[in-house]
Amino acid sequence: MKNPLRRSARTSANQPAKAGGSQEDTQVLAPIAVPAPLNEIVQQRRRRLRPMDVLATATLGPRTRLVRASLSALGIAIGIAALVALQGIPASQQAEFRAELDRQGANLIVVYPGHESAEPDSAVIPLPETAPAMVGRIAPVTGVLARRDLADVLVYRNNMIPAGQSGSISAAIADGDLLGTLNVNLAEGRWFDAASRTVPTAVLGNGAAERLGVGVGARIWVDNRWWAVIGVLERMELAQEMDSTAFLAPDYAADLYPEQPLASIYVEAAHGKAGAVRLVMAATVNPANPRGVEVAGLSDYYAAGELVDDMFRTLSVGLGALALLIGGIGIANTMVVAVMERRGEVGLRRAMGARTGQIALQFVLEAAFIGFAGGIMGVALGAYATFLYTSLGDMAFAIPWWVVAAGPGISVVVGVLAGLYPSLKAARLSPTVALRAI
Repeated sequence: MKNPLRRSARTSANQPAKAGGSQEDTQVLAPIAVPAPLNEIVQQRRRRLRPMDVLATATLGPRTRLVRASLSALGIAIGIAALVALQGIPASQQAEFRAELDRQGANLIVVYPGHESAEPDSAVIPLPETAPAMVGRIAPVTGVLARRDLADVLVYRNNMIPAGQSGSISAAIADGDLLGTLNVNLAEGRWFDAASRTVPTAVLGNGAAERLGVGVGARIWVDNRWWAVIGVLERMELAQEMDSTAFLAPDYAADLYPEQPLASIYVEAAHGKAGAVRLVMAATVNPANPRGVEVAGLSDYYAAGELVDDMFRTLSVGLGALALLIGGIGIANTMVVAVMERRGEVGLRRAMGARTGQIALQFVLEAAFIGFAGGIMGVALGAYATFLYTSLGDMAFAIPWWVVAAGPGISVVVGVLAGLYPSLKAARLSPTVALRAI
């Protein structure tokens, strides 16, 4: 069918204007041109949203419904706070328990000379002189103490005491970090330094000081020589044989009693590494004959410590996962309600050309934003709860670093998973059905 308007316009253009008519009447009948840009817009390929537009639409819900978003974030925050607290409080208790085990000797290993065979009367294989230095090169080792016993040297209070009344006090040379390796403090005085190592000085175990009845500043009679007492150790629970020993200045005594064999080597391992160090100790001390080395621990507490670690870890992870599940359900419920209430908005955006993926991305990012905000709040709340608990219990504050680092990330993942179904539901809404909510 022909267009009458086009025919009229063409006829009017070919005929002259009627009498009494005007030029404006002729211009009214001129053909109407369709704007070219409109056709280009219709034919143009749909563009993706810019990152700023995506961010603006994703935060639209939390910004306009602040109370609801805050309550949803609080739900995931409680879950993350529970996870942090359930990891931090057991970690603090575990650190306190481990410290007590270390004080009882869980991280202490003692090396003795071994025998050539299993027979008790077989020859003793001496420890190599390079053993202390070799043991100190083991990465988890934090302290090494070498002890040399002076079997024929007796200790007396003064030179007037009969020879048979030594009080069973032994003399020894201790070279290394005795205070750190054995985890013992000084009751009074000081340990050997660069100056006191080269002069006749002595440090007494607590039991030896009590039997001799002397303290810092006094002198004792050892092998027909006077030795000045510069320190007294506290009572040792780990190595009680050290408690009744008089330790002589290492450099000075080494010159008086040269070529004394190593009686024992005390090794302190890092926290939780005593078992691994113990496995390589014999081969490190005597590579040529590992069987000639006897390795013992003052206790088997480190095995109990590992068992407690596993129990704490399993309990905290299980309870933390339950708390996160509850927080995720809260976010999912909030996002479902948000989709139902914002059907009009979804329909309007679909009618204006928004893709289903863009709609889904909007609600997924919104859930992730709520989860991230809840994760930050949860880490802060959990750390503060752990701090209060450890402060009231007078314990060391300890939170695993991975919990603090992974808390916000876990909350984002939980938020995305919780918002996945509501976002897909929003993306599948028909524009005509969704616009009915307007």
